[in-house]
Amino acid sequence: MANTVAKNHAKIQAPPTTLKEERNMGVELFRVVSMILVVLLHVLGHGGVYSAAGTLTDNYKVAWFLETLAYCSVNCYALISGFANVKSGFKFRRIIYLWLEVVTLNVALTAVMHFLVPTATVTKDYWLRAFFPLTRRAFWYFCAYFFMFPLLPILNKGLLSLKKYQHIIICFMLMAPTVFRIIMNKDNYVLGSGYSALWLICLYVIGSYFRIYGAPKWAKWFVTLPTFFIATYIAWHHKINIEMMYAEKLITKDSELYTNRGILISYISPCMVVMAVCLLLFFMQIKIKHKIPKLIISNLGKATFGVFILHVGAAFWYWKDFWNQFKVFGKAPTVWDMLWKVAVATLFIYLCASLISLARIYLFKLLKIHKGIDFLADLTARTLDKEK
Repeated sequence: MANTVAKNHAKIQAPPTTLKEERNMGVELFRVVSMILVVLLHVLGHGGVYSAAGTLTDNYKVAWFLETLAYCSVNCYALISGFANVKSGFKFRRIIYLWLEVVTLNVALTAVMHFLVPTATVTKDYWLRAFFPLTRRAFWYFCAYFFMFPLLPILNKGLLSLKKYQHIIICFMLMAPTVFRIIMNKDNYVLGSGYSALWLICLYVIGSYFRIYGAPKWAKWFVTLPTFFIATYIAWHHKINIEMMYAEKLITKDSELYTNRGILISYISPCMVVMAVCLLLFFMQIKIKHKIPKLIISNLGKATFGVFILHVGAAFWYWKDFWNQFKVFGKAPTVWDMLWKVAVATLFIYLCASLISLARIYLFKLLKIHKGIDFLADLTARTLDKEK
């Protein structure tokens, strides 16, 4: 009798098993939205929209609100990694697929820019970044993910073996440094302002929690969406308010308050973490049942990383004639005029890059690249496992 009770208790305490589940299309939609936000972030920042608007103008304030809203996008992508991979079967060959995608797209992009775009300048360094993305740190997210990837089987087994309360405590402990950074104005935990594998691991752990245990009962849309916008407003208002204080000569440009005015608009800001988690909770509960939307979202979801690679590839990223044209958006006569132009530019870049990324996916399928990699990976595994 005691053994039966113990077994039943163990079943209650243990997290769900790692059975194969149907892909959560709401999360796939979240993946698409996150990448659109990444593109928006770059149109506003790298495109120079808010810098051209003029400090504290209406266009400037609205552009920075959009920038703040989109700043959580990289955190969103990292949360999705934890959600999608914690219960997935781990294969080292996946990083080879990813590396091959990065190199193929970037080399093709660099070649097109070099031979077909007269106004683009393609240097030797751009070619080196294209062929050797890891050694040149061409794509910080890919470099950080590459470092994190071999740790995933260890992370997954550890996370799946935790009790629920342990997982919750770990999540809060991993987020504590984001609060300490605000108090001390220093990143004493070597999080690299979020541009690091360590930060991706922290978010992976949080994302995995919601995959294992699901969304909390309180996480309804009327809670998560208002919380998302409140956190956005707090981060945005903090920056704008300090800049207004400087404009009114209440503080100096050298003051610590002014220097750290953007401390809440950072990957490791508590506001950005809350925003990303709220969006994950919102999207993971969306049910998409019709085949056509599922097909579209699934394909766009597969293309998202390619979108990132294409639009931040060095040859395209430093094509000044392209990015400088967005500066005029900041000088638009009205806020609404600026908004629709920014929206069109963002969607144009995203859709064009998605089409190219999808073409690469289907080309690889046609050439059976994956089968070749699978064969070499299996051969390597058998060789390494073979007893002497």
